Parts: sequence; C-alpha cells; structure tokens
Amino acid sequence: MTVRTRRIVAFAGALLAAAAGLPLGSASAFTTNQGHGSAPHERVRVMTLNIFYGGDDLDLATKDFCTTPNGCPRTLKQIERAVKDARADIVGVQESERSTERIASALGWYGSDRAHVMSRFPVIDPPGSNGLYVFVEVAPGRVMAVANTHTPSDPYGPYLVRDGGSRQDVLDLESTVRLPAVRDQIDVLPELARRGVPVALTGDFNSPSHLDWTQAVAETRRDVPFAVKWPVSAALAKAGLHDTYREARPDPVAVPGFTWTPGSPEADPHEVHDRIDWVLRAGPSRTIDSTVVGEAGGPDVGVGLSPWPTDHRGVVSTLDVEPAVPPNLVAPVTRSVTIGETLPVTFHAPGRPGERVALLDRRGRTVAWRPTGKAGRQDGTVSLPTKGLGAGEYDVVLSSNGGKVLSKTQVWLYPKGEPTRVSVGRSTYRAGEPIDISWSNAPGMGLDWISVFACPRNRCEPESDYLVYTYTGSRIEGHGRIGPDSVGAEDSWPLKPGRYVVRLLPDDGLLSVAESTVFTVS
Repeated sequence: MTVRTRRIVAFAGALLAAAAGLPLGSASAFTTNQGHGSAPHERVRVMTLNIFYGGDDLDLATKDFCTTPNGCPRTLKQIERAVKDARADIVGVQESERSTERIASALGWYGSDRAHVMSRFPVIDPPGSNGLYVFVEVAPGRVMAVANTHTPSDPYGPYLVRDGGSRQDVLDLESTVRLPAVRDQIDVLPELARRGVPVALTGDFNSPSHLDWTQAVAETRRDVPFAVKWPVSAALAKAGLHDTYREARPDPVAVPGFTWTPGSPEADPHEVHDRIDWVLRAGPSRTIDSTVVGEAGGPDVGVGLSPWPTDHRGVVSTLDVEPAVPPNLVAPVTRSVTIGETLPVTFHAPGRPGERVALLDRRGRTVAWRPTGKAGRQDGTVSLPTKGLGAGEYDVVLSSNGGKVLSKTQVWLYPKGEPTRVSVGRSTYRAGEPIDISWSNAPGMGLDWISVFACPRNRCEPESDYLVYTYTGSRIEGHGRIGPDSVGAEDSWPLKPGRYVVRLLPDDGLLSVAESTVFTVS
C-alpha cells in the first residue's frame, strides 16, 4: 500500500520509460544456451518486501512514525534481520528511499538503487534495461532477470468496494490507475522469458489478485461481496507471469496470505486486509514453495519476526530455475565516475582473441581500454582508468578483434566535488506555460524526482510542500518539462503567479540534493 499522509508512488515503470524516452529492454540481443551446454538447475529464494519509507521511519515501540524523519536506524536493522530470517537470496524492495544499497552493503550483498533489487549473488545492470530489470548471476556465467515494481496506492480498489462501489466501478479504477503502471513489465519481461531467461517480478502491486477474489472467497469473506478479475494480476498472468504464492498455496479460502497490513500508521480506520505483495515468475523456472514473512504469530505467516519492522508483510518464494547465458554486454559498476578513479566494468563476451573493453569520448576516440583476457574468457571485470580525462558523457564499449561493437552503454565523468545540479530554462514563465528543466550528476536512483516548490513571501523554505513533479527516469543527466501532464498537476497546475524553485530529490524521498535558482510565474 503506502503513502497516504505524504507522497503517492506514481506509475513507477511507465514514468521511468516515458522520462527516459528510450525503448525498454534489449531482448532481441539475447543469446540462447545453445552451444554452451545444458543449463544447470539452481534453487533460489526470491523475496518481496515493502520496507516503509526507507526502513528507518517506523518506531518499533510505538508503531507510529519516528519523531524525526529517518530517525529510527534500529528499524532498518530489523529489516536486515527479516531478510536473513527469510533466508532470501534475492529481494525486491519497495519504498526503498535510498536504502537498497545500504541494506545490501550491511548484509555483504550486491544491490541496485536503480532497480531496487539486492542479492547475495552479483547484480548486473545490463545495457538497454533502463532500470526496469537487472541480471542476477545465480551461477557462474549464467543469469536470471529480476524486476521490481510499486504501483500507485490511491485510490485503493478494495476501499471502493467496501464503500459500495460496483464490480464495474473497480474494474474501471484499476484499468485507469494501476494497469498502466505494469505495461512496461508486460511488454519486456515475457520476451526475456521466451528467449530462455528465468524471470522474477517482485512488487507491492496495491491490488488484490484475481486468484483471490473468486466466487468461493466471496461466499466466505464479508469484505469480498463479489468475484473480481482484477486487471493487474489478470494481465500479468495472461503475459505468462505466474503467481508463486498461489502456485504453492492454491486455496485462497483456506490460506488467504494477507500482506496488507499487519498494522500501519497509515491504515484505514475500517481496514480491508488483502494479499497485494507478490513474487511472480516466468521462463524456465518452477515454484517449490512460497510463504508469508511477517510478525511472529500473524495469520499465514511462515517466517515470523518480532517486532515486525514495516507495514507490509513480505513474501519469500523458493524457485527452481535454469539460468541463462547472458547476451554480450558491458555493465559499468557505476554510471557516474569521479575523474581520476578507476571504472570497474563487468562484461560477457564471446571469448575470442583480441576482444576488449574500451572507454570512448563523444568524438568516438578511444581514451582507455583493457583486454578481456586470454582467448576463451567470456565473463569477468576490467578496470578502466579515467585520470586526466575531461568531464562529460562517454561510451563504454565491448568490441571484437576487428573492431565490431558487441555492446555499448553510457557513463558520465565529473571532477571531484562536482555537485548535483538542477535548473530551469528561464527566469520567468507565464501562468500555464510548461517549465523546462535540466539536471546533471543526479544520483541515478530508480525514483529520482524533480518537483516545483513555492517560495511564499520570497522565501524558499526547505520544508515547503512539493507541488507538481516528474521523474528523471534514473538518468544521470537529462532534460524535461513539468506541466499539465506531470504528476500532481490535477491539484497544482497551472501554477499560481508567484516565485518558485525546482528541487531534485533522490529515490522518492523527501531529501533535496539540488535546487534551481528562483523563477517567477507571472
């Protein structure tokens, strides 16, 4: 669920794609396992967990918000313990707010603040995925794809039903509010699965499942007055993504498996409990088991912990997967590099003589390179020097002995101490005119956002309320517009005459890392 008194996570996948302006996925480049021997089977435990505002905003003693934002580090430690107790190998995190890599580091794991996925196995951000999914190397030289999502929380469908809405009312709501948020996953992930890649999709879907709101359930649960084919779960199932919890526990009457909510500062006074957190799978994989992770003694909780550190229960599913050989790829460990530091780059190559990883400037000139190693080496990491190079965008390229480009992606180099910057195009805009924005050296996290803030009485207070906003699409540098089609425009657009700034805030959090100069709306 989430974010009633503060922000609503809005259309994460769809907005990321729209902001980036790039096609998601590169499935057509994926190789098969042919020529590489039969795929080994690996058993992995995949978990989904909404950690509640970054994992450090819930007071374990009072079960209310911490008295200061991000003020409860003990709760974050309890999140780590939940992951350990669940014996998870891979975790998709919702409401991470800059904490995915923090938690991963504390566990001794790998993590991606861009995709909100962490794992005890190496995590690779492949070219073309645009943060929609990562590869997790669950066996040497073989991967599965893992994606994570968090659909909008409001308006919440079960509340509409509780308050008298009809089946058609709720179908219309879900098709408008939440179904667009999983379109990118439906477009990209099944294609990976068709090409032999095991896929896991984790998330807080903020929607019940069509597998749960059946006629049999309607006859036993007062808050389910009729069966509903909930559009999000139905569309994902049609695309070939299987609900692992219901595969392991197929009877929703006997085992509801509620994940919302074990208790929340944002719970509704007349709460409707439901199963809205899922681990889905596709491709060469099989569900072995699945259970709820939550408060000790809670309903259907298979892995219990006390005190429980978040307002959602999690789910952990054991999968048998046949990991795939990845495509040729180069994947820098970071997309933003301080000049003078080395840049580690993970690669998968054909393994022929003369292959190399190189750094190219904007004119296509090679400014640094390293061989992938001796002939036959297909997987590894090389480090590229950046000392003496200029600031700006560069290409990281994997090439053959003949110079053919096998894979390419981008990185940005900045001098030491370079701040994050955000700016507007002009100092004055007319009321209703879209605001041009630019940014550089952004954190590049999955839900970085840029919002307009008012400066009443010519004072731009740090604690002022956000207004209309847009997401950066996890881009390090970029340009965009905030206007009538942006998030929050229904309440805040057109901007009233006055003075404003825009701020860049990382990963759906409320901490600003850059602010523009003041501009005027006349």
